Amino acid sequence: MESSILSPPRPLFDAALSAASGVGVCDFFSPPLPLCLALCSGALVYLLFQRVKVAALVFVFALAGTLHEWRHQLSPSRVLAERLEEDAAEVIELYGEVEDVPRDITHISPVSVPGKGAPAAVPVSERLPENRKRGVFYLKVIEATPSENAPPASRLLVFWRGALPTCGDRVWLRGALQRIPRPRNPGEMDVARFHMRQDVWAQVSVRNPVDACILERGGWRLKTWAARVRELLSAQLLRGIEDRPQIHELITSMVFGMQGNALGEIRPWFRDSGTLHVFAVSGLNLSMLAGFLMVMFRLSRAGPRVVALAAIPLLVLYAVVTGLGPSCVRALVVSLFLFGTEWMRRPPVALNSLGGAALLLLLWDGNALFQLSFQLSFGLVLSLYLGTGPLVRWAGKAVEPDPLLPRKLWNPAQQRQVRFWRKGVEAFASVFLCWCAGLPWSVFAFHQITPVSILANLAAVPLSFLCLALGFLALLFAPLKGVTPVLNRLNANGAQLLLDIVYRSSALPGGHTPVGVIGKTPPSLVVFDLRDGGAVLLREGKCRWLMDCGSEKQAGAIVIPALQGYGFSGLDGLFLSHGDSAHVGGVLGVFEAFSPAAILRTAYKDRSSQLRRVHEQLLKLGAPLGPVAASESLSIASSAACEVLFPPTDLHVSVADDQCLVLRWTTPEWSILYTADAGLPAERWLLEHARERLAADVWIRGSHGRELTGSDDFVNAIHPKVVVVAGSRARENSVPLEAWSQKWRLQGVVVWRQEECGAVEGWPGKTNRLRTFLSGVEFEWPSEPSKEPR
Repeated sequence: MESSILSPPRPLFDAALSAASGVGVCDFFSPPLPLCLALCSGALVYLLFQRVKVAALVFVFALAGTLHEWRHQLSPSRVLAERLEEDAAEVIELYGEVEDVPRDITHISPVSVPGKGAPAAVPVSERLPENRKRGVFYLKVIEATPSENAPPASRLLVFWRGALPTCGDRVWLRGALQRIPRPRNPGEMDVARFHMRQDVWAQVSVRNPVDACILERGGWRLKTWAARVRELLSAQLLRGIEDRPQIHELITSMVFGMQGNALGEIRPWFRDSGTLHVFAVSGLNLSMLAGFLMVMFRLSRAGPRVVALAAIPLLVLYAVVTGLGPSCVRALVVSLFLFGTEWMRRPPVALNSLGGAALLLLLWDGNALFQLSFQLSFGLVLSLYLGTGPLVRWAGKAVEPDPLLPRKLWNPAQQRQVRFWRKGVEAFASVFLCWCAGLPWSVFAFHQITPVSILANLAAVPLSFLCLALGFLALLFAPLKGVTPVLNRLNANGAQLLLDIVYRSSALPGGHTPVGVIGKTPPSLVVFDLRDGGAVLLREGKCRWLMDCGSEKQAGAIVIPALQGYGFSGLDGLFLSHGDSAHVGGVLGVFEAFSPAAILRTAYKDRSSQLRRVHEQLLKLGAPLGPVAASESLSIASSAACEVLFPPTDLHVSVADDQCLVLRWTTPEWSILYTADAGLPAERWLLEHARERLAADVWIRGSHGRELTGSDDFVNAIHPKVVVVAGSRARENSVPLEAWSQKWRLQGVVVWRQEECGAVEGWPGKTNRLRTFLSGVEFEWPSEPSKEPR
């Protein structure tokens, strides 16, 4: 495109588009590396002799794609992963170097909701001995035993146990080497794909602290130094607010991008209110710091070149300390371009600076193009650059005086009116354009629309700006003992106000609306693979019920994201089968996210302390609790019913698994029997009192804690077409279970064990269809209209 006075030259922006196209094409088609090198060489030769702009763009296209393909095809980590079999593990001894700052993943206590009066969370890892800590980090292999199992220079994801090392340390470990597992459930984060973009394809899990030790402490490393500086500065921001650790972590996350454990519970509030960007170190932080520096240098009457020369090293230092994230690097490079043009006394071109930042990142690592932070960072800034000016000029005409009146003849009142109006319109336009530009990512990545973010950001952005300013001032006056605590307390009050606004915004009705996956019909049956836990989603029309919800961790990481991914904003009901934390531990998170209209538990007096504690917490929150017992039938919808088959109120058992709710869900297309972890006493009682009501097309069974269940008589009474065996990994001996499963298969029953197939999804209709999540294996059978009364 030819440049003009109205359209300044932007060669770096055009080059960035070419580089992004080259990376995308090579990643999708994976052409042979010689072909990429030939295209790159030809474009370079043509460029040297002809000097044509198109040849330059072709050269950048080929160069970015070649570098990306070279890293992918010749990566030792990828070669290692291709040698490993799926779901197979082997023991390996490794000697290597820690490549990044380990992240502490020791279990933490829950975080309180604002206004509830409960104390904030404190990481349990701070109270544990060193040998009980757990962490995760990237390891660069130096030597392995056997040597052929892990080639040198390959990168691995390490799950560590024991005293945590630091970046640059040399460590020895013995663990299980395997490929990073794929997600086993809908809604579960694809961890394998995320780490693949970091050139990490396999993981090593250390089982015992004695199998890992630190051999040599690393010398000076940039990441280690940056982590230590962050810890020292974070300690300064803690002065005066030692009793508010959650607020302190919120402040440090905004100032330095430090992601503390205590923020795990409040992160969904920021996501649902569309204010998650406050956690990222971005242009707001650097512009704030640059503004401070410019004010200070101008007070000293320094010239523009002196300001640029002094500001650039400080901005680079801040970016290094914060960890050089994609948004931070983008803002840093743009700032360097702007200060560089100031040094050369040339007018800055924002679009060219943005393109230069993107080009450098893509040439350094093409995988950055596929990171959500990279896409959002550059996409939002580009939308602001292209849309803010025209929108402000269009809206500004509403308050301007007569257009025939020259601007010099405006009176002071008219000038103030136009200035204030433009500032307000500019603030609203920035928030609105960011919301519009981020809408595709919100829909396809987070599966929700957050209209409340427009209003929430109008308050959150100024408050986060205030927190940043107070944080920088507190660090600036750290040598003065009495000033920093006062500034920290003011900052904590501002952060608490920000947290309250975000929480209330996320809780507004209609503030965020799940949209599900566009073009995909939600299943009517989902049997989640939660290892020794359980959760089953049943849907009939607009009616949605959940049978159990998994543990607290599983509900937050799998069940809740899956339901939101299906576009569900509420539940009609939730069954709690028995007092097992692996089945009902996540009920509070499910209640907060979906507000079930009814929560039903067994009327039998369950002695489980877990269920009793959950029951008390639900009562405090005003949850609609209700007991159910055998022979009760619930009218779920006009075309569906759920019958409680077990337990009766007069049952006498001592094991929690023998008190499970047994439920039978019936629709015109199919019937589903859910027995959870019910044992032999439950089977005997059902055969004696409810044999005629056991028949079902799909039998979903868990795993009893002490015995192998599923006698021939019981299976014959159910006469299922499909048996989904959940929780078999940790609870039952695989040899007898496999023998029983083989016997059921000989009787014509399809048996799917979730340790092999993952989650199971189902769609009823004229032909009922079930599908495994991992392998995509499907089973179909014609529906037989039920003759049971509705």
